[in-house]
Amino acid sequence: MNENVDDREPTALDLAGIAFDEVLTTGRCVLEGRTVHPGLPDRPLGIGELRLLLSRRSSPPGLRAAVWREISLRQDDDGWLVAAVGIALPELRRIADRLAAGDSQIRADLDGEVLTGFLTALRAIPPRAPGLAPMLTWSAFRHGLAYAFVHSPDMPTGTCVPVVAAVPPRPWGAGLGGLLGQATRTGVLSGAQAELIRVVRDEGVPVAVLAASTRTPAEEWALRLAVAEGRLVHAVLAGRLSPEEAGR
Repeated sequence: MNENVDDREPTALDLAGIAFDEVLTTGRCVLEGRTVHPGLPDRPLGIGELRLLLSRRSSPPGLRAAVWREISLRQDDDGWLVAAVGIALPELRRIADRLAAGDSQIRADLDGEVLTGFLTALRAIPPRAPGLAPMLTWSAFRHGLAYAFVHSPDMPTGTCVPVVAAVPPRPWGAGLGGLLGQATRTGVLSGAQAELIRVVRDEGVPVAVLAASTRTPAEEWALRLAVAEGRLVHAVLAGRLSPEEAGR
């Protein structure tokens, strides 16, 4: 059973949200919109408005890149460091939620790993690097995935880690389609394995339906899916897949 956030100790992501709200109320972290990008309003933009802006899929990539560059350039300021995490917090929470899969026993440490991955990338990646935001959330995803994989039940083959559910979607990444495309190009997955993942995980077709329309039992389809997703997990953790490649 999931624990309510009010009934447990706050996790690293909970505390990040509290810190973001505190910085937001001070009003000291603002960007002059038009000086950052011509597509922004000609007025100061606070971090609450920036979070809404960067969460919209309709925001142009160039505009998103310009805002994240300015945020990253200011990360030595504690307020802006908090702001950077808080702006990405909805996606960081989504990643942790999906990887935890309802297991409250791992949630606190998992939240910490996701946050660590984001901060590690923020400190290491140059602010003007192309695809900064996808690389930040990819690092959060990889750190969280590594923890979830170690703490998942052992299986004879494949994996039960919900790797596909946690893949950063657009605009935070290339989404499942981009990742599966890269996985087939690099030989991580066969075309049939990528298609199986897409049909079951993206289209929501149960393996029982696949079994009913073929001569293959549902158990065999489930095993094939676990094997394909296991290959995907290992490739992500080994660095064979990347957000830059997936976005091409």
